[in-house]
Amino acid sequence: MKLITAFKLACFGLWSNRFRVLSAMMGVVIGMFAVIVLTSIAIGVKDTLLKQMGSLGAEQILVMPGRVLDTAGGQKDFLSGLTSVPSTLTYEDAEAVAQVPNVKSVTPQLETVTVAKYGEKSVQSVLVGSTDQYSRVQHADLSEGRFFTKEEQDQKAKVVVLGSNIHEALLGLNTEPAEGGVTEPTETKPESWWKRVLNSLQAGVVSAEEVSLVGKTLTINENEFKVIGVLAPNAALGSSTDNNIVMPIETALQTTDMKNLNKMVVEASSIDVIDEVDGAVFSTIKANHQEIDFSVVKQDQMLGALDNVTSILQVMLFGITVTALLISGTGIMNVMVMSVRERTREIGIRKALGATTFEVMGQFFFETLLLCFIGGAVGIGLGYGFIELWNSQVDIFALVLPIWAVKLALYSSLVIGGLFGIYPALKAARMNPSKALRFE
Repeated sequence: MKLITAFKLACFGLWSNRFRVLSAMMGVVIGMFAVIVLTSIAIGVKDTLLKQMGSLGAEQILVMPGRVLDTAGGQKDFLSGLTSVPSTLTYEDAEAVAQVPNVKSVTPQLETVTVAKYGEKSVQSVLVGSTDQYSRVQHADLSEGRFFTKEEQDQKAKVVVLGSNIHEALLGLNTEPAEGGVTEPTETKPESWWKRVLNSLQAGVVSAEEVSLVGKTLTINENEFKVIGVLAPNAALGSSTDNNIVMPIETALQTTDMKNLNKMVVEASSIDVIDEVDGAVFSTIKANHQEIDFSVVKQDQMLGALDNVTSILQVMLFGITVTALLISGTGIMNVMVMSVRERTREIGIRKALGATTFEVMGQFFFETLLLCFIGGAVGIGLGYGFIELWNSQVDIFALVLPIWAVKLALYSSLVIGGLFGIYPALKAARMNPSKALRFE
């Protein structure tokens, strides 16, 4: 009964000082908001990266320029062990790897920055030279048209597939002027075709018939290329194709200055021979190079290195959230100590009327606990609202809120209320009634 009475008095005490309570609660609200949002960011980034790395497939191997050194535990140290050297990987290396036993396919990639022109429009883009397997390896779907074929690659056909941002920029949609008069695509979401037509009619930029560049000709490095397809929007953390122009690698080698590969993806015939293929690929490329200035990495090695990086991120975010909680807890304690001082006469009257030390202590302890609990609930609600807003408006990666994060935030608010409510409660309970009644 004493606890119930103390709880009721705590509710009355908070209500009678509600304006002070609201200002004190802001610290807890911000702290809980930080716990929810930062936790969801850490988990969202980790899940996105793991999905992207995992999408390579367990039977795929990545060959990249530079040497990824091994840690003492034998894992690939991507964080500090990647040497910065110019790429010496060539298309001949990729052709040699394709002859390795149990290799199903090899997808080399050349990349450079170029300017594409269509009519009066110019746009900066990432020019990618690759094979007909590029769309499959990059998980890049087509919104219209088609991808180039193996025959077109062998014939060095002058055909290209545009990323969604490049396609819209060359049509004069969703663009912003950049320095030097070159137009760069923005990160806005693609509009439906009827909106494109309406915008074009209003702006007078394109006609109603010209809502797609498929079948049209554009200019890259003073060479004309036919557009045969447009990639669907593929905004992803670190691997978006929206600003890419993809052409056959044979054509890229002939029409550009690109000679060295940025990477190649090797696909083994099965997961059972992945280790054998890994060693054979390394030996084949090594035979064409004077020194080991490249790395051959399996998917499980990349996932292990990624897990180390995301663990560091989680520890950092954990430290930030703990700091935010300690600051909010300290603020709550200071407010409650001031509340005890301002209510000294109230405490003296209660004690004079027979209230025990335990009852007074319970009242102020419950006040702090309730303040933190309500503030925590509000902070969790705001954090959830922010996550929903982010996921509906931002496509680069999704924020993930697991149920354990909600429980952690709620329990943290209660722990803060318990720890930082003890001192104000003891200060009120130990007050001398006679001195309290004389307090001005």
